[in-house]
Formats: sequence, C-alpha cells, structure tokens
Amino acid sequence: MAHTPTVGGAASIAERDPRPAQSGGAKRSAWRGEIPVFCVTLLLMLWPLAINGAPFYSADSASYLRGGAFGFHTGLLIVHDWWQSIFSAPGAAAGGNSKAMVTTAIAESGGARSLIYSLVTYVLRIPGVSLLALAIAQAGAVVLVLSWMRRLVAPNVGARASLILGSGVALLTSAPWYAAYAMPDILAGITISGAVALTVLFDRASLVVRIGLLLLTAFCITTHGSHLLIAFGTLVAGGVVNIWMTRSSLSCAIRKALWFSGPIVLAVGALLGSSYAAFGQASLAPKRYPIQLARSVADGPGAWYLRDHCATEHYAICEVFGPNPPRTVNEFLWGKNGVRYRATPEQMERIRAEESTIVRRAAMAYPGNQIRRSINNSFAQFFEFGLRGLVFGQTMTDGDDPAVAPASADKPELRAAGKAIIYASFFGSVLLLAFLWRRMTAAEVAALAVTLVGLLANAVVCGTLSGVTDRYQGRVAWVLPALILLFAMRIWSDRQSRQAPG
Repeated sequence: MAHTPTVGGAASIAERDPRPAQSGGAKRSAWRGEIPVFCVTLLLMLWPLAINGAPFYSADSASYLRGGAFGFHTGLLIVHDWWQSIFSAPGAAAGGNSKAMVTTAIAESGGARSLIYSLVTYVLRIPGVSLLALAIAQAGAVVLVLSWMRRLVAPNVGARASLILGSGVALLTSAPWYAAYAMPDILAGITISGAVALTVLFDRASLVVRIGLLLLTAFCITTHGSHLLIAFGTLVAGGVVNIWMTRSSLSCAIRKALWFSGPIVLAVGALLGSSYAAFGQASLAPKRYPIQLARSVADGPGAWYLRDHCATEHYAICEVFGPNPPRTVNEFLWGKNGVRYRATPEQMERIRAEESTIVRRAAMAYPGNQIRRSINNSFAQFFEFGLRGLVFGQTMTDGDDPAVAPASADKPELRAAGKAIIYASFFGSVLLLAFLWRRMTAAEVAALAVTLVGLLANAVVCGTLSGVTDRYQGRVAWVLPALILLFAMRIWSDRQSRQAPG
C-alpha cells in the first residue's frame, strides 16, 4: 500500500529507520563492506580527471596555490620567530619581522582569499603543482557524504544498488565535473548535503557519523565566503524541521541545537583564529576583495550612486576610477585597469572600509532597481548550472609564480554533451520525484525541502552578491538528483524486501 508522506509526529523520522539492531561485530563487518563500494564509486567520480589528464583550472586556482605557498612558508617563519623569542639568549635579536612581511605581501596583492583552502591547496598540490591530489580529495569528500546519506536514508540497500547510486551521481550530474575543478566550488554542495544529513536525519546517525558530518561541514564552510550564509540557511531550516517533526522536549531540543550549530561555531572560530594569526585582526573575510561593491556597480545602483556622489563624498573608489567605474564585476576587480592593479594598499583598505556604506546607500537610493536586479539574478542563477568555464587541456606551470597555461586542445563538444546530460538528469529527477512522491517518508520529504532551501540560498547569495555564472549553481545542482536517486533506491529496496519469499 502506498505511503502518503506526512510531516508531523515523532514517528515521522524515527519509526522509518529500518535498520535492525546490530552487534558490534556486525557493525564492523558492515563498515568493512563499505570500503569496496566507496573505492569503486570514487574511481567512477574521477572520470573527468582521467579524460582531461589533470584537474580543471581557473586563474583563481593559481591564486589559491600562490597564497597557500606564501602562507605555509610565512607560517614557518612566524613559528621560528616565536621559538627564537622564547629560547634565544636575552638581548639576542629575534628573526625577521614575518608579520610585517605578511602585511606587505597582502597589501601589494590587493587582497586575500580563503586562508584555509589556500593552505589545503598547497599541501595537496602534488604531483608537482598539478593540484591532482586536491581534486581527488574533493571527489573523495563527495563520495563520503553520499555514503553517509545512503546509510541514513537507505541502510538496507545492497552493494549493487549502492554502486548504481554512485554511478548515477558520477555519470549524470555535475558532481564529478566540479570535484575535478581546482576550486572550492564543489564544497558548497557538500555543505548543503552535510547540513541536511546532520539536521533532518540526525536521529538516525551514530555518534561517529554525527561527528564526521559536523567536522566535514565546518571545514567546507571555511573554504569560501559564500558558504557561511548558505550553511546558516540550510542548518537553521533543517534544525527547525527536525525539532518540529520529532516533537523534541526542551532539553532534547537544546542538545540538538548545539549539534546543529556546531559547524557554524567551528567554522567561525577557525576563520577568526586564522585571520588573527595571519593578519592580527579577527575577521570572517580578512583583506577581502570588494566583490559586493563590484556587484552593486554592475547591477546599476552602485554606478549611479557613485556618479552622483563621488564629487562630494570623496570615496576611495572614486580616487581610483572617478565617477564612472567599470560596469562588469571582472573588469571592476581584476581587469587590467581594475581595482586590483590600480588601487594602492592604502586605498584598498579604505575601499574595504567604505564598501558596505556605499552598497547600502546605493540600494536605499534605488531600492526598486536593486530588488528587481537581485530577484532576476537569483532566479537566473538557480537554473544556470552548466559547465561553462571548465576548460580542457590546461596545465599549471611550476616555479615561483604558478599560473594556468594552455597545454592541449579544448574539448567543447564533450563539455556540451556533459551540459546536456546534467540538465537532463536534473529535470529528469524532478519527473522521477512525481512518481516517487506517494511512497516517500516524511523524513525524505523534509530532506528534500531543506535541500531546496540550500539550493535557493546558494542562488540568492551568489546571484545577489557576486554574479550569475554556471559554476556557482553547478557546484550544488548535483545534490537534488543525487537525493532523489537515493529515495528511489530506498523505495526499490523496500519493495524487494516485501517480495522476498519467507
């Protein structure tokens, strides 16, 4: 008999957990059985890497690598100076002023990206500076979160069904493409998946899985400025849904809230701590590029506001561009005549300090235009998840100043075919959902709803604060078809169990 999903009552989540009680030996055996499934799925997830012969690169990939190398070696100098200051003889001169070196280098570069992801990029740069290890680690993180989701939603599916799930995600979605991209993009999708599993499916998870989800989600949040807002929206939505559906007591709700807020707390602590260690200031986005200001200018209100007020307000950005700044984000920030190259270190500090004021005043001066552009950008971003920007045949040059360079011909036909498959699988999964709907459990409906919150949050954050481009939604679009395929596996497994003799 079909099961109509409901969203109320403690049994909505708890009673649908079909796992029988297992002894310690059985649990260990089950986990050992996961290893071959994980390895095969990971190999399938690496197919874009195999075809390209290397990760996909952006100019920002080289920037992360350079920043990570500088941060790693400067960190060693800081530790050496600290060690010398403690153990050197009284009156002996300490080592070079590494803090001053950090400040000078960052000032000359115009800004800094995620400190934590930059360091991870440098550590996982091998072989050479190819960043191949980084791409493999990102693919492994995707497979890991898929494995956890499968054990929580459909713990009774066998190895064959598990491999079908992994093959579907690896061959039909954007996950393997953006896992192979030497950028933190794919970690936004893992953030959403981890947040859904940690909150909606919290009551099914063992302590080990809960801790794993908490730590993985926290790390992913630290790797890009947009991930914090996306994670916050997803975790809040999932936490509210869980507490409401399970009718948790006050003490239980508080305990769960501590778990649900854990990724944000850990990520914020790591961001503030690394910022203070590197720059002497606790900030969630230290030495950031003025991306919000660039977006406001590109949308119109920022450009119009500066045109009308540069002569009277004397903003630092007006000293750089005058009343007519470049009207695209890339030209404003990183073009040959962009703020990255034209502004002095002193001007960049003032631009950062004045950015929020200009953006706020521009939005208040032209509220209708700003709201309309933000809504249009968010809507367009939600459905923009192709592969534009992933270029085949590039390499990362070695040396003191790594950069991306062409090495062989691009494969636009393969990229076009990949885009068609990704869109077909996304909308095909939505059609599949219509057939599965009446057999879905309340927990599955809740997980689907919270996932949609995460996808929408990603589109709003990126479309409003940055710009509409394939990679921003492509990095998370795979989560929805993966989840729906997982529901199909669970329903199929239940049907097979009911039809089994005896």
